[in-house]
Amino acid sequence: MKILVIEDEAGLRDAVMESLRQAGYLADGTGDGKTGLDMIRSGLYDLVILDVILPEIGGFDVLAIARKLHVTIPIMLVTALSQLEDKIEGMDSGADDYITKPFEMQELLARIRMVTRRQRAKDERNENLLKAGDLVLNILTFQMGCRSNRRTVQLAKKEYHMLEYLMTNRGQVLTREQITLRVWGYESETEYNNVDVYISYLRKKMKYVKTHANISTVRGVGYRLEEGSPDD
Repeated sequence: MKILVIEDEAGLRDAVMESLRQAGYLADGTGDGKTGLDMIRSGLYDLVILDVILPEIGGFDVLAIARKLHVTIPIMLVTALSQLEDKIEGMDSGADDYITKPFEMQELLARIRMVTRRQRAKDERNENLLKAGDLVLNILTFQMGCRSNRRTVQLAKKEYHMLEYLMTNRGQVLTREQITLRVWGYESETEYNNVDVYISYLRKKMKYVKTHANISTVRGVGYRLEEGSPDD
């Protein structure tokens, strides 16, 4: 799961991102609303932690614009404002939750878990599993498996995040650039050929569990996860 932190206080932003990473999430961050809105629109994130008071575009406006653009991922507001009217404005603009500064990191993590549980229920994800044909991915244990034979294999963290991205967008072509940004982040110096290496790792593990799903190469562009069938 990848989380975007939009917070203009650099120290707090870095602390939140570090706590998220220690908790097993991928995290990117920015300090202004305009850049944050562009990052939200990229489609790379599963949840946004959004400060209300921001340069360029305020948090309430970022939230309202995102919802008008039909961005449906959970957005949590974080602000020093504690007045009831501010909370009401945030919820009416489409926020999924609201936390007031100062806050403990453990409370923030608990609220993230609460919001993501709600989102998973909306997405009808059963038993914490992502499914693509007979391929399954446990989002809690990072295990890949095959429903038809119940074979499983453990994935490393980057393998998991890459497969999660492919499965969530199954049938769609994802470029190497998109995958790199999703898994390694904007500030990473990772080369695009690292994507090819991890795709190779995933293919070997998919072969091991004997799933009919496969990752196809779209020459010169990127990769696509296909569900496959028993007759393939």
